[in-house]
Amino acid sequence: MEEKINTDSKEHAVEILQQLNEYRKTGRHCDFMIKAGSEELPVHKNIVSAICVKKCVDFIYTGDAYVAKEKRETLMGVAHMMQLQRLCDSITIFLEDDLDPRSFFQTKKIANRYNCKQLEEKCNQFALQRFIEIAQSDEFMDLDEKFISFLMESKETKAKEEGKCKMLLAWTKHDIDERKECFLSLVMKFQLTKMTLSYRRFLVENEPLIFESMQSIQSLTLSILDSHHGDISSKDFNLPKNKQLVVFDQTSQRMHSYAVDDKTWTPMQTIDQAIMQNSIYSAVVMESYIYVICTNGSFYRLEYAESNAKWEQMANPNLQNACAVALDGFVYGIEYGNYSNIMERYDPSNNRWTRLTNKSLILCGESLLAADGKVFCIAGYSKQQYRATNQVEIYDPVTSTWSMDNRSLNEARYYASATATEEGIYVMGGCYNNSGSTLITVEFRSSVTKTWIILKPMKNARTQFSSCVIDEKVYVIG
Repeated sequence: MEEKINTDSKEHAVEILQQLNEYRKTGRHCDFMIKAGSEELPVHKNIVSAICVKKCVDFIYTGDAYVAKEKRETLMGVAHMMQLQRLCDSITIFLEDDLDPRSFFQTKKIANRYNCKQLEEKCNQFALQRFIEIAQSDEFMDLDEKFISFLMESKETKAKEEGKCKMLLAWTKHDIDERKECFLSLVMKFQLTKMTLSYRRFLVENEPLIFESMQSIQSLTLSILDSHHGDISSKDFNLPKNKQLVVFDQTSQRMHSYAVDDKTWTPMQTIDQAIMQNSIYSAVVMESYIYVICTNGSFYRLEYAESNAKWEQMANPNLQNACAVALDGFVYGIEYGNYSNIMERYDPSNNRWTRLTNKSLILCGESLLAADGKVFCIAGYSKQQYRATNQVEIYDPVTSTWSMDNRSLNEARYYASATATEEGIYVMGGCYNNSGSTLITVEFRSSVTKTWIILKPMKNARTQFSSCVIDEKVYVIG
């Protein structure tokens, strides 16, 4: 059954007569002649059929065109060869409107062959939205590697990871020698943790393409571990070291270290006079250095393992009364003592601070810590609400974005202290709202469940103090 293609026959009449006159004068085509009265229309006989030539001739004289589904590609070829641009455009629009799972493969072939960019994009989006339907067609097996890669890698493909993997396997086995390397490359890009555990086990136990690749086996195994236990970072086991807690003593103007094993204090290096005058506001340890930020924003470091090392002044942040944490070789700082939503990052490789994306909440007295590869800004006193908050914001260094934690603390607080272990985050003490009452309570956020629970309280209520973890024990100081 032939279907009517909508065309603009009025504009066609003027345009086609001009083209026909040029054909008549130049006689470009030479291996096949169509005679209409005394006129001769030269065409290439090896790419046209008599039926589609007749359709084009009918269009030339009437501006109307009809075509059966199985002849669309041939008609487009003849119209393209005869430079009937208006007919080509009309066919393209017709193909877009008639796109469905059955016509998809022929339409995509036409779009690619005749460089119809808009039609190509229409086919691409259709394939992403209707992946399952087109993937079950026999013609899916003939798609080229580039298009298969596009479908498998796109985040817009409307299919579960299992469905995509199953069809990738079928496509690969259709020509396994030529397509095996493509499969091994693409399977590593799947979000394996989104596949069911049963399907991943099925792949490992039954699929030769999987268990012939050690890289694929490794990825699937790690994904199964992640599914069982949450996001677990890889970490080697080291024999225990003599870990120490370091405090800054204003009276002796020295640092002192506390050995937790034998419970003894040892004096360390003196504190630089400039640091003493400006007062230390925050300190972090990163690699072999202790970094400190003073109340006026000046920034120093000391190679603490060297007994004769001197304090070095580094580039200052644009922060006042700043609180800092170390993460993945960088120092992150926020304005702890001021109502602020800004954060900066220090790169020791170039001695430079960089302004990062602002937080959503304007706070002071919030708790800052690094955990699970991210920076957590916990609770604090809200300038917008004029009271303590129990909300938690999380900064992702990979995407440079902040997000609100779906779960909040059980108790609002500010000037609290926070520290982290591999199991999760501890938040302790602080003040409660405008009364300034000091808290004794402790909350814990599990790295697996992402929920906050109340733990046994500290022995003493504390505010504006420090905490750390040594040998799986939490220490609170000051």
